[in-house]
Amino acid sequence: MAVPSALQDLLPRLAAACPNEALHARRWLAERVSAELAPRLALVPLVRGDLASALPALDRLDDALSVARTRLDAGPFRGEMTVHAAHARHPGVQALFRTRGLPGCPDCPVGADETLAEAAAAEGFPLAELIGQLEGLTT
Repeated sequence: MAVPSALQDLLPRLAAACPNEALHARRWLAERVSAELAPRLALVPLVRGDLASALPALDRLDDALSVARTRLDAGPFRGEMTVHAAHARHPGVQALFRTRGLPGCPDCPVGADETLAEAAAAEGFPLAELIGQLEGLTT
């Protein structure tokens, strides 16, 4: 139950004019809000339970969508491509990445967000060299 703004404006004026009446008005308002919210508070644990049971399924769906999105990336290898997208492009990427110290597993958690540019920088080798090696896999 939302407190009407007119009532919110009225309470300070009522408190100044009639302090005792303002106290009664505040108590009445607090009782009304409590009565309105009480039935809804009982739903909080149920909703939390439903959310907790739904989250794993939502995480799996998010992972599946991420994999599907990376597999749709048919363009050339490039710095802004994610590690997962690179893995999805060619089966030889896994072995190449392992020799470079990059995430060698196509399902690693880092690979969903980390770009090839970020991975190359983290391992300290030139991005152009990595892109060249990746492109060499497809020729």
